[in-house]
Amino acid sequence: MSKFKREKKSKSIIESFSNAVNGLMEIFYQERNMRIHLIVAISVLILIFFLNLSYLELIVILFCIGLVFSLEAINTSIELISDKISEEYDEQIKVIKDISSSSVLVVSVLSVIIAYIIMTKKFKENTPILIEKLSNIPEYMFIFVFVLVLLLSMLIKVLYMRLINKKVNVQGGLISVHAALASSTATFIIIHSWNQPYMILMTITLALLVIQSRYEAKIHTLAELINGTLFGIIITLIILKVMDLFKI
Repeated sequence: MSKFKREKKSKSIIESFSNAVNGLMEIFYQERNMRIHLIVAISVLILIFFLNLSYLELIVILFCIGLVFSLEAINTSIELISDKISEEYDEQIKVIKDISSSSVLVVSVLSVIIAYIIMTKKFKENTPILIEKLSNIPEYMFIFVFVLVLLLSMLIKVLYMRLINKKVNVQGGLISVHAALASSTATFIIIHSWNQPYMILMTITLALLVIQSRYEAKIHTLAELINGTLFGIIITLIILKVMDLFKI
């Protein structure tokens, strides 16, 4: 028997699964790119909720998301190992890191192209019907949507501040409440003014002015404003979709 045989340490399935989850949480915590992938993936999955995708189309999109996450995790592992081998600059290690990063880039670009091909086709088929159905929701329900978006965005902000042990403040935080409310209002108005391009243009302009003012005043970072904008749009669409499903 070979003396180089590896000694295996027995682990339960639960322990192995727990270690894998810890690794996933660690990479989300450390890697900015992974957090960006996560935001994009969540946005895509929420959009899928509004589209009538076939099983094959859904499987392809989920496979692309999983592949991007997996390659990003492998890329991060290679970078950590490389840094452990040599803390000083090494041209060969730089080449290794660049090659590893290129795999993530290739798969990410292909995933975007695949998602674009699938989802643009579905948007063309479903958007007129979807907008028409959502636009039938009474305008006064905007008050309910506005208040709900306000409360949810404030809740997320407070929970995030508590998580990082930071005092709750209007400035900073994971998302911008103002950006969330501005984008939510714009989304609601656009849906109810779908056939009025000038109204849509003015609505988007006003929302962008609100967001831009928060950035110019250095109250929020660009990332926080983007998070707030996406949050406001997505939550508004989900609320309207739920209202439509339950005929509220």
